[in-house]
Amino acid sequence: MRRTPLLLALALTAFACDDGAGDPLDPGAGVRPAPNYEDSKADNYVSTNAREFDLSGVTHFDLPEGFAELDPDAKALQLDTLVQRRLNTVAYAVKRHVEGVVREANGGVTGDDARFFTFFKRDHVAHEAAEIIDAGKRARVPFSLELVGSVYLMSKVAPDSGGARTFTVDADGEALTIEIAGSASRDAFPKYADLFADGVFDIAIHFGGDYNEGRFDIETAKWLVAYLLEGGWKNEGVTDFASLTIDSPPFTRTFTVEGKPVEARVYVYHSDMVDAANEARLAEAMKASLAERDVVVYSGHAGPGAGFVLDYQPRFELPARDFATLPLAEKYQIYVFDGCQTYRTYVDDLMKNPAKTFDNVDIVTTVNTTPFSVGYQTLHQILYWLTLTDDAGRHFPISWNDFLRGLNTDDFRSVHYGVHGIDGDPQLNPHRSDVLCQPCATDADCGAGGNFCLGYGGGAACGVACTTDTACGAGFRCGRITDDPDLFYLPKQCIPRDYVCR
Repeated sequence: MRRTPLLLALALTAFACDDGAGDPLDPGAGVRPAPNYEDSKADNYVSTNAREFDLSGVTHFDLPEGFAELDPDAKALQLDTLVQRRLNTVAYAVKRHVEGVVREANGGVTGDDARFFTFFKRDHVAHEAAEIIDAGKRARVPFSLELVGSVYLMSKVAPDSGGARTFTVDADGEALTIEIAGSASRDAFPKYADLFADGVFDIAIHFGGDYNEGRFDIETAKWLVAYLLEGGWKNEGVTDFASLTIDSPPFTRTFTVEGKPVEARVYVYHSDMVDAANEARLAEAMKASLAERDVVVYSGHAGPGAGFVLDYQPRFELPARDFATLPLAEKYQIYVFDGCQTYRTYVDDLMKNPAKTFDNVDIVTTVNTTPFSVGYQTLHQILYWLTLTDDAGRHFPISWNDFLRGLNTDDFRSVHYGVHGIDGDPQLNPHRSDVLCQPCATDADCGAGGNFCLGYGGGAACGVACTTDTACGAGFRCGRITDDPDLFYLPKQCIPRDYVCR
């Protein structure tokens, strides 16, 4: 039976279930109107309220006297030093300019109420090989920078630009023309087929420790256990929070994918499961999850280079410097790092591990600080959307943008959740996509959950869940089936551009 979203005091969204064609998750509800809404744009990283930008340009600097007489090794060493020094100057000038534009655009408004924001990543400047020019007197260096900012940041930084978007900054006397371009990444589905291939979908949730007197980590963990038990998840070994131990079995429930059962399992860990003498068990559990589970959630204090802070009584952590050597799985996984500013260093630190590429991991991060109350919503969204089923018990695929839309609410809009690794993810229904334009009477005739039976002038035919026009193929587009904001989670469908299925 389909689950109803939990109503929380912290204003989790309740989703309407009436679209004029009956219950949107009822596969037998009948034919739906074919969509006639325009496709929307989405921006390896996507977010529903942020976008990555690439900035590029070319800088020059004078070479010191005697440079040409140096031996090759000494010349290379000095040139590298000079390049880094120059790029530091350039990066500072670009950052100062962009941040000044953002301040002006916000009109003095700061904090959560500011409309525009920007953040430059650590070690964000890259460059090509320096070219010696002007008879050995100067060097020329192409460079690029990366930042994340508001979706419409370019309209303020480089307004009214014909063609390429550019702006000019002064870097210690050199006028630099900077080109800015938004990320080309588009919405996609998580690789559900990989997650469910073995018949088990396991999620590990690790709470970091908390130094606050209120112990928000424990309060959130207590809420989570109650949420699972009251929401139909089974656990023979756990009847309440007090009975949960580090060795407890997972909470379970079952759904179907293409007629086959998949068991969802949720493991929960928190710092008070062990005493100070056994804190290493928290790290062992975290390492095991990173190496084995399909989805791994860290919910706790974070910061650049901090790693996973698993306890504060006393402080104990799995440091970021260890990420590169952890025994990670080569299978596809989803990591969710829900703490302050995990966008800044966590992805780069983790991707130093040779077992992980963006072909086998998607990583959800935060750009800014996270209030304690957002932890409840994040966990609810993960568990609800990734295991959502229709009324027939079939898994209902949610795209990344729809998943993120549930996180980037008005209440928490300044956190800016986004996902890294999306470029290799499927843009058609990962459960089944070979039913496009087949005749149908109800959604159940269209194979997997997420494919809808759509009404056309010549009769009803199947659509296929999609995220982009390109994925649908020639003669088709990817269109929304409703403009009701409460039904944002219903996937767009591939439909014929001429509204005729042949």
